[in-house]
Amino acid sequence: MKFFGLKTRIIIGEGSLRYVQSIARNYERVMVLSSKSMRIHGFLNEVMDYVEEAGADVDAMEGLPAEPDYEDVEELIPRVKAFSPDLLIALGGGSVIDITKAVKVFYDAPELGFEEVAFFSRFTKPAKAIPKLKTPLVAIPSTSGAGSEVSAASVLRKDGVKYNLVSYEIAPEYAILDPRLPRTMPEDVARNSGLDVLVHGIEAYTTNSTTPFSDAMAIKAIKTVFKWLPLSVKGDEKAREKVHYAATMAGIAFLNARLGMCHSMSHKAAWIAPHGLLNAIFLPYVIEFNMKSEYARKKYAEIAREVGFNTAEELIEVVKEFNEMLGVPALSKVVNEDVFLLKVSEMADMAYADPLISFNPVEPSVDDIKELYRKAYYAE
Repeated sequence: MKFFGLKTRIIIGEGSLRYVQSIARNYERVMVLSSKSMRIHGFLNEVMDYVEEAGADVDAMEGLPAEPDYEDVEELIPRVKAFSPDLLIALGGGSVIDITKAVKVFYDAPELGFEEVAFFSRFTKPAKAIPKLKTPLVAIPSTSGAGSEVSAASVLRKDGVKYNLVSYEIAPEYAILDPRLPRTMPEDVARNSGLDVLVHGIEAYTTNSTTPFSDAMAIKAIKTVFKWLPLSVKGDEKAREKVHYAATMAGIAFLNARLGMCHSMSHKAAWIAPHGLLNAIFLPYVIEFNMKSEYARKKYAEIAREVGFNTAEELIEVVKEFNEMLGVPALSKVVNEDVFLLKVSEMADMAYADPLISFNPVEPSVDDIKELYRKAYYAE
């Protein structure tokens, strides 16, 4: 039995940030967690003005880190408790939304320990489930990639290792997709986050847990990225809007179908380069590996036909050419060979244990993953 559901109410369109005012009318104390760029571009002030116009008290914490650690959550919690909000707003990229989800967990359930509820390995389950949480969350993404505004997961580092909090309790109650925000992205952020959307779509379409509903969202996101990302990178406003919505479509897809080995590998190589960039580099090699599965080969061929080609093999070439067109560097250009080779075995071990491997259409061995890292490095 498979289930499809979406907890999050999605509001889209130019100026949709104003909807914050309608939401805030139902609350008394609103805490906004924001990236520094949202203050610089005026959106944090705009959100706070809408909350005040709704008659609620508002406080803000800005400058949240791009790659959050659990230690960052621990630092934020005392101020959140002191203000005692009954509504949380996350304003910024996927990392800001992820850290706000974690704040929600440990604000609403302070008795929990991080290790009690966090996933590290697919071979061990957390000691406790995240309980029912009371504080609603509004997610307002400023980048177009993570899909965290609709997902039921939060990715955080602790002691240099990435963990996952996974529960429908942390899926936002509202997602506001105002295309004005992603227009502020620098070119490299627009490219890397857009490539993350592509990999979300392709992996969600080819896991062992797909549904017709997740497939529909995944295909739409894939086609949108192939068509509009090159223009989005150049700053075209219409293209930025299209990719912004595609990011949420892909988020809905992987909320239901999950992701696969490409994400497992990029999560464990996070020390090298931005997540979306690593996903793009690893993707052709993961597709080639997964093609030993007839199911995966069929699904890749379906994607190829949707974007104007015919076979799974052609899809690999299309992805490589797309990366080249967007200036995605070879892995050897972004990390020293000796340093990389020194860490390959450790990365492969951690990727093999990553929970997302369970949804990959082919079960790899540690040696398989190590070889894929090596192939990606030497562009074989």
